[in-house]
Amino acid sequence: MINTKIFEQMLNPYLSIAQITDIHLTDDPQQLVMGVNTDVSYHAILQSVGHLQPAPDFLLLTGDLTQDGGIPAYARLQQSLESLGIPAYCLPGNHDDVSIMARELRGCAVLWDSCLQRGGWNLVPLNSAIAGQVHGYLDAESLAWLDRQLGEQPDLPTLIALHHPAISLGCDWIDKSGLQDRERFWQICDRHPQIQVIVSGHAHQAFDSELDGERSDRASKARYLVTPSTCAQFAPRTPKFELDRLNNPGFRLLRLYTNGRIETEVIRHARAGYVGAERC
Repeated sequence: MINTKIFEQMLNPYLSIAQITDIHLTDDPQQLVMGVNTDVSYHAILQSVGHLQPAPDFLLLTGDLTQDGGIPAYARLQQSLESLGIPAYCLPGNHDDVSIMARELRGCAVLWDSCLQRGGWNLVPLNSAIAGQVHGYLDAESLAWLDRQLGEQPDLPTLIALHHPAISLGCDWIDKSGLQDRERFWQICDRHPQIQVIVSGHAHQAFDSELDGERSDRASKARYLVTPSTCAQFAPRTPKFELDRLNNPGFRLLRLYTNGRIETEVIRHARAGYVGAERC
């Protein structure tokens, strides 16, 4: 008799994750955020995710799930994820209300204080949100927890997820609202070579550190990925706030192989209903 798990690995030799971020759902589904109906754009993205073959193993939602942290917005998010039927793991962003989010997203794993081992990978979530602040921060307790979790799984390729970018994107106004005191974060990452990739949201744009050549002086060679929002996009490499009128909403698909290899693409939902992809 064939072992079921081995057979599944032969058919699907990688862990597939769809990262969705910066949804900004409002309490009123007709309200616009930066000129975008976030309910409409989010459901278009979710429909694209639902059409993926094979389906992702799970969704990773990396913060700013709502605009104002309201109960109605989280309730609609919960309902949409239940309807999709793919397991979802959620992190908070600076627009979220952590306590309401943890209570209302009852069908999802609201994940930032426990790791997940799946498909030969260790997935380490972090809560970088601070109540009432736009920028992100990891306190001493969170960093000690991160160091401890990484030390317990030294042989598993590792993905770290957090809302705020811990790397300069070359976009001055966004960099100021990224992860503060990021040096302490990187000091820990430099001690754990099994970290293969770090994913964030917050910046409403696509970014890939391998293409950028950033951080070549660091011991850690982890690939850094930032994923576009499901709603409005921000223009990259600008000194002040500017909307990106060229790029459409999107999400990121990751394929994580047991040997640490990563394949990823940003999939955008075109206004005419066409789904295109920027392959990385």
